[in-house]
Amino acid sequence: MWDSSGKLLYYANPEPLGGTRIQSIKFDEANGKISGPPQSLGVMTGMLRDLVVNRDGKLFVITERRESLNLTRLPLAADGGAPGGAEEELHPGDVRDRYPSFSPDGRQIAFVDTRLGDQELWILDLVSGRRERLRLPRPELGTNFPFWSRDGRRVAVTQFQANESNSIWLTAVDGSGAEEVVPVKPILRGGPFSPDGRSLLYTYRKDGSFQIFSIDLTNRQERQLTFSAADKYDPIWSPDGQWAVYSSNRGGPCCQIWKSSAGGGEEQQLTNGFDRIRHLSFSPDGHWLYFQPNHLNIYRMPFSGGPKQQVTKFSEAGLFLEEPTLSPDGKWLAYGRNNGGSSLWLLELGRGHETIR
Repeated sequence: MWDSSGKLLYYANPEPLGGTRIQSIKFDEANGKISGPPQSLGVMTGMLRDLVVNRDGKLFVITERRESLNLTRLPLAADGGAPGGAEEELHPGDVRDRYPSFSPDGRQIAFVDTRLGDQELWILDLVSGRRERLRLPRPELGTNFPFWSRDGRRVAVTQFQANESNSIWLTAVDGSGAEEVVPVKPILRGGPFSPDGRSLLYTYRKDGSFQIFSIDLTNRQERQLTFSAADKYDPIWSPDGQWAVYSSNRGGPCCQIWKSSAGGGEEQQLTNGFDRIRHLSFSPDGHWLYFQPNHLNIYRMPFSGGPKQQVTKFSEAGLFLEEPTLSPDGKWLAYGRNNGGSSLWLLELGRGHETIR
């Protein structure tokens, strides 16, 4: 936001480890360039946005977001087509829980959490309620996208690096060891193990688009599965291992559901429309494909084709669900549920326009 003179630009800058820094920078209208380094006016612990400055440049109004994304699970009816009971919040508090992943036996959930600052990998035991943090040898800028190995002994995770280039590591659930299996790639996002446990799916940017790849975990050979000039997101395997299924913006806005043969070949579109469809899961028998349009309620459709069915029917205003996934036995949905809201704050510049009080 400009001050009244047009010579100072104020802005709110999120901090990597949480909180927000309010800064200003001088601007030379004659040449259209900034002059001098940014000046920090203050650091606040909240998540701030929508900065407004009054005419004399001494007062600010800013929005503070007080919200969390809490790991939640929902039981499903016997046929998997509707809720079978009430939601259960598994991880309360002022946190952001991302990408829940059920262990093969359904007794644990791996997820990423910001309770201690950076995104870190945690394991929640659904029987005892105990949580354990798993640390990687090189924490760098955080971790995300956990996926369990078929024997339940390891988790594949994406480790963030500098310059938006990431790598994939396998880490033992008991903390006994970790190894890098996919070296640094541009904007890499990890995916699940194949049904036979021999390979991993993942995406990264190649030739201007996010493409899907798999890696053989025995010989570490990479194979590209998609080639169209469109972005692909969050691929999963069909239970029989014959298909990679994913969201893509091919042919229109993001995103619709597509599939490609695990052996390579033509990309086939499964849904149409203008919804943003992401976060796919298969029922255990492979008949139903679960998905989520627009961060709202969760639906399913027959993988072989047919009309979609609404599974959850949450009706509250402001509903926001993130990254839903189905348990291996098809009895539970796990997701992040948004909680909270926003408040307005009045901030005053101290003497000399150097600090906020």
